Amino acid sequence: LPPTKTLIVMIKSSIILAALVALLAPSGARPQGVPECTCSPKAFQFIISLDLDPLCENNDIEGNAGITEVTTICFIEAGIPPDNPISEGIEEIGIKDDEGMMIPEELNPDFVLMNITSSIFKEFNEDGDIITETKQYYGSTLENGNQINLFSVSTSLDPSVSLEDQIGKVPYSVEIRLFGYNEEGQLISNIIRWSYDMSCGSDPIQTGDTIGRITVGDLIGPWPQFCPKAPSPSPSYSMSYGKASKTTTKTNKAYNSKMGNRESAD
Repeated sequence: LPPTKTLIVMIKSSIILAALVALLAPSGARPQGVPECTCSPKAFQFIISLDLDPLCENNDIEGNAGITEVTTICFIEAGIPPDNPISEGIEEIGIKDDEGMMIPEELNPDFVLMNITSSIFKEFNEDGDIITETKQYYGSTLENGNQINLFSVSTSLDPSVSLEDQIGKVPYSVEIRLFGYNEEGQLISNIIRWSYDMSCGSDPIQTGDTIGRITVGDLIGPWPQFCPKAPSPSPSYSMSYGKASKTTTKTNKAYNSKMGNRESAD
């Protein structure tokens, strides 16, 4: 073919190919980095359960739909710097039998907490950056059966606004850190972490689940607009911070603005 006709054929082929791509592309495709759903509860009630597994390995949420990764571990704050990998701490201070199994009856030091004095609740974005942090200090220490109420950053989501426009309020993972003392007066830290898979219709955290030193109590469920297939509707009751004598919550406003929370950035 002459060069001019060849060019025309190539242009027509490109137009047809572009039309096919547009036709086959899923309608309403999400921009990269924007989750399809977020099924994090808006608020959590945790019941202090100090008589659970002395190694803090108790974990009922690992198999829940919507959970991808769970960690729970205890260590002595004074014995292991907080910036050290947690996994190294348990290797150093636990006692094992001949087969390498941990022996709860012979733990040294004692991880059995007598009370809870404070807690830190963090939520993270997809990159692992903190988007909110709540610290609670308890005037009278918490014992078995006492409750801790914590609020997710997802409570501030606007159901009339797309997730893309408020991605800074969408938690991808959670960390809870409980502090208390054992019978010897040593400060023990229990770190609990989990990650969400961001799927729709999941039920990641459920009433009655136990993990670390806590049992999950009442929950205020996710926004139905962002978790349309959630198994149960959100209850209408409200929570307060309860026994906390001092509560400090910080939200990463700079990150939220950077990531496109247009209602707060405008």
